[in-house]
Amino acid sequence: MTIPIHQNKAWSTNIVSIATFLLYALTYAVPSGYSYGALILFLASLRFLMIKPRWDLSLEDKTLIGIFLCIFIIALIAFVIHNNEPKTVDQTSRYLFLIPVLLLLLNIPPCQLALWAGMAVGSISAAGLAVWQRYGLDIARPDGFMTSAIPFGDISLMGGVFCLAGMFWANTQTKYARPWQSILALGFLAGLYTSLLSGSRGGWLTIPMVIILLCAAFLKKKNLKQVLLGSVILLAALGTAFSLLKGEIVERYDIAVIQTNNYIQHGTANTSVGLRLEAWRAAAMNIAEKPILGWSYKDYAARLEKLAAEQKTSQSITELSNTHNNYLEVWLHQGIFGLLALLALYVLPFWFFCKRLRSPNATVQALAVGGASLMVSFFIFGLTQVILGRNNGIVFFGLSLVIFWACMRNEEKKPAAQAIGRYA
Repeated sequence: MTIPIHQNKAWSTNIVSIATFLLYALTYAVPSGYSYGALILFLASLRFLMIKPRWDLSLEDKTLIGIFLCIFIIALIAFVIHNNEPKTVDQTSRYLFLIPVLLLLLNIPPCQLALWAGMAVGSISAAGLAVWQRYGLDIARPDGFMTSAIPFGDISLMGGVFCLAGMFWANTQTKYARPWQSILALGFLAGLYTSLLSGSRGGWLTIPMVIILLCAAFLKKKNLKQVLLGSVILLAALGTAFSLLKGEIVERYDIAVIQTNNYIQHGTANTSVGLRLEAWRAAAMNIAEKPILGWSYKDYAARLEKLAAEQKTSQSITELSNTHNNYLEVWLHQGIFGLLALLALYVLPFWFFCKRLRSPNATVQALAVGGASLMVSFFIFGLTQVILGRNNGIVFFGLSLVIFWACMRNEEKKPAAQAIGRYA
């Protein structure tokens, strides 16, 4: 017999829903805004664990938990072997915190209204902040209250993509479908506009991948006209956003091309792109020497200084805080096992979400699209930045993963009569 989760499950659902709403609504426009909802969820999960409930976990649930554990354990082993500073394992501990939150949400998922409303509010507030910083404070590349314009632009784009996925959930809301579609469409446009305004070029590669996922989920013979119309509207939105910032976007693209050519032809490494390429070259060169266990942070810093003194690398990369590539960074400091764990974090959940892209349940489809988009987007973000090397990146990614997964799993358990949406 299952032990009751709470004496008042409705109260618990309200707490979880409020926390989920705050997570997305405050992430962009409030300093450390992601932490408020995250803290509430974590404290609620501890309370949940205290009642010692029985688990009803699927193999996929256990796989996610196993991945979180592996990432932390590998980072801990690297910390011990390399005698790194405690802060190097601190951020990885966030993956441990995801486990009780996942267990909580699998039993008490947030209300769908709170989930999608939080995303819309967050995306719209991000755009408002970006406009104020760009045109009110004359900041060339708005960065919100995050460490730089890159994570602000990429995470804002992610919020907009979530809103786009939510529009398909909105179709199930009967007489409230149009209002929800409108506010989520506005959230999508706001997230897209914020990303373009921030000039975060690396994140723009996610857009065609998201379009492919949408087509894979919803393109059928009987709704071909609807999907084509939606695609036209989406392309029109992209075109409009591009035209509003055409000069800045083209300029950023041209600069990237020029800097890449200068690095390839002349080895110029004192530019934004040149620094990244040189850091990648140095990382790859040193990974080849210690591919299994990697380098300690102290030894690698000394190694770079030595190579720079020998003029085998540019002196400028010794001042960088990281390699600007999530995969090289992990392989460099945690060895091949760390890299494999990171790839598993992206690949396996992505596959789990993709298996539900053609679900007869429209809400499951929307959540699957959101989850799959999260995985592919952060995979691409990691190519040009250490997106999971920041608290905001880890917390946003990790909690979004467990929230989408838990909501989708709970939706799957509903009776078929309740589950089928308009796109069935």
